[in-house]
Amino acid sequence: MADAALSIRAATFRDAAVLAGFAADLALSAPPEPDGVAGALAALVGQFGVGVLVAEHDGEPVGYVAVHRLPALFAGGVVAVVEELYVIPDRRAEGIGAALMAEAEHIASGWGAAHICVATSRAVDFYKGLGYEPTARFLKKGLD
Repeated sequence: MADAALSIRAATFRDAAVLAGFAADLALSAPPEPDGVAGALAALVGQFGVGVLVAEHDGEPVGYVAVHRLPALFAGGVVAVVEELYVIPDRRAEGIGAALMAEAEHIASGWGAAHICVATSRAVDFYKGLGYEPTARFLKKGLD
């Protein structure tokens, strides 16, 4: 993206409120509580093997990505997993998500990851457009 007004930076604790709003919009079934997001962000920021990045346009947050380093036996080393990618709805299709993913891939390369993966059902075409290929179905189960 050639938009000079777009910048991507590491998330900080001050981003908790805006990321809580973004995460609530991202979660379809059970939006997280703002305090829960703040706690999760506090646990993630500055941790080795975690990248939480915020995209800003003219200084206003417009999206974020969270990528994690995961040692994996099946890969014989490290893989990277994009757990969350969000761009505000009225700014989609402007290259912000692609820019966030490029930064996530850069971080993953720095970790020596063999590959990067993401689980999605809503954005398959977006990720295919970035060169991602479907490989498996992702299942989840809530734990009480």
